[in-house]
Amino acid sequence: MDNERLLRDLGLTKYESSAYSTLIKEGVTGAQELSRISGIPVGKIYEVLSNLNNMGLVVFQRSRPRKYRAIKPEVALDNLYTRKEENTKSELESFKLKISELKDSFSDSNYPDHTEIKFWSTLIGEEDIVKSIKNTLDETENEILHVKSMKTKEALQNKTRRHKDLNPNILLPLVTDEFIRAAKSGIKIKMLLPADFFITHLKEKYTHIEDSNVRKTIKENLEVRILECDYDFVVIDDNVVYIPIPDPLNPDGLLGEMKMFDKEYAEKLRKKYDELWARGKRTVLE
Repeated sequence: MDNERLLRDLGLTKYESSAYSTLIKEGVTGAQELSRISGIPVGKIYEVLSNLNNMGLVVFQRSRPRKYRAIKPEVALDNLYTRKEENTKSELESFKLKISELKDSFSDSNYPDHTEIKFWSTLIGEEDIVKSIKNTLDETENEILHVKSMKTKEALQNKTRRHKDLNPNILLPLVTDEFIRAAKSGIKIKMLLPADFFITHLKEKYTHIEDSNVRKTIKENLEVRILECDYDFVVIDDNVVYIPIPDPLNPDGLLGEMKMFDKEYAEKLRKKYDELWARGKRTVLE
């Protein structure tokens, strides 16, 4: 392996990597001699050695001229890691403080109500969908209404028949995890699902939560009913809607989803959801 390249990968400069590697081979050496052996310019060598000393990779003897020795790699690399860890913590604390200051600053500003504005975007692929829903859930204030269609159940059954190793009990979309997280934070959630096996994933997540107070909060906020229907959408608060886009090349697949900011349309879907909810069969998480 190229040790100098690996040292550069850890954040050392070309000269720093060369100086440390050369000191490992040569032992105790003066700056001038190290410059000659390593090819590092004399005008740079003292700065390089000072940096290595600050990193915990090199120590020096206060003689005239100074002598330098590389710290054993096992110790030196641990020193490098510790220094990086401390710097990262400091940077994160500073970043966190600035985030807090910005949140306070933005919260003091008066922004117009944009909920009446109609806007839509298209999400392609599961990763984009989950990321978008996660961000939207973080902004959710009150309620989420979610219904899955019979087509979802049929698609999973088709996949299970074709691929015997697929387990329908673990195929509920990843957004379910985000819904549980939202319920934990106090958001009211209603889910209409087309088959009992969809509940398995929810129950597994729920029963693995050790804190009884957290489970109680989720149970109070998350309601699930069973209903076989042709509807598939999500309504968030009173103005955000998610509608799936089927893949014409794969009847069992999903091409993406459309995210809409449309208060009027969201209200129509909410009324439809209330009708469907009244028809749903009650179920419990435990």
